[in-house]
Amino acid sequence: MFRWPGVPSSRADTHEIADFSELLSWRQGSASATTVVQDLGRLDENDYSEGVPEEDEIPHVVEDAFREIELRIEASNGGYPFAFNENGTVIYPIQGDDARFVAYKYLLLSTRLDMNMNRIHAGLDGTELLERLAAVAARHYLGERAESMIFGTSEDSSDFPTKINDLCQRLGEGDGFANRSANARRMKDDKLDVVAWTPFADRREAKLIAFGQCKTGTSWKNQVTQLQPDNFCSKWFQSQPLVNPVRMFFISEALSSVDWRNQSVDAGLLFDRCRIVDFCGGLENDLFLSLQEWTAAAAIATGLPC
Repeated sequence: MFRWPGVPSSRADTHEIADFSELLSWRQGSASATTVVQDLGRLDENDYSEGVPEEDEIPHVVEDAFREIELRIEASNGGYPFAFNENGTVIYPIQGDDARFVAYKYLLLSTRLDMNMNRIHAGLDGTELLERLAAVAARHYLGERAESMIFGTSEDSSDFPTKINDLCQRLGEGDGFANRSANARRMKDDKLDVVAWTPFADRREAKLIAFGQCKTGTSWKNQVTQLQPDNFCSKWFQSQPLVNPVRMFFISEALSSVDWRNQSVDAGLLFDRCRIVDFCGGLENDLFLSLQEWTAAAAIATGLPC
């Protein structure tokens, strides 16, 4: 699996080579298709199936990666922090402090760095920042009247029953914590990181509620079914919400169209990097500064200009 500041295999997935192209252009000020080809070629000059010419294989995977980048430009809805030259053969960073540019670069780094070893930068935990960013994206996606909260371990040190009671009070549903397990007080979040909902003016039950789980890095595919909102409510709420909550899954990775359908079937309402960026405009200043500080420190630590 490709980790920055390394070089991916030339047989890496298209989205991995697209990430590498972005990072290379960030480090060098630009990256042409030829530059990316050369970097991949130096790594894998002997790593080809017998009879497959190297000069034919590498350009093909880079062309696919550049087409993937074109899709990212569209999917990020103005929040993509890179651009192509007129010929579409060179990618370069766009200068500026647009909040979505910063969010995209944070998500790129929190995908390609080893977040077990490299999650703390500028005194900030990069995994916790995804929960905060996901809460914004979920709220914006559900509409201008939507509300959201962070339930996961990053938010506070409250014990699990207290968190459940707080959640039920905010939702106006669930009737509070149900003590059905002797292990409840040792529970952290039971895979629930973010909750978003759209209340009515009457504040009554029966509303749209979404439960979300967040994952940085790339090792998330075997975890997409861990959070089951109906089961969560059955275990920990005194009463089930009148409308079953929907499931959201937030990842820092930019998922290619090849994997999209199958992963979405398992994950529920899937927010990958570009979908998060699409709905994270207008960040509060505190979150924006935290993303900016973490990203700048992580960039410097891995050989990128801040």
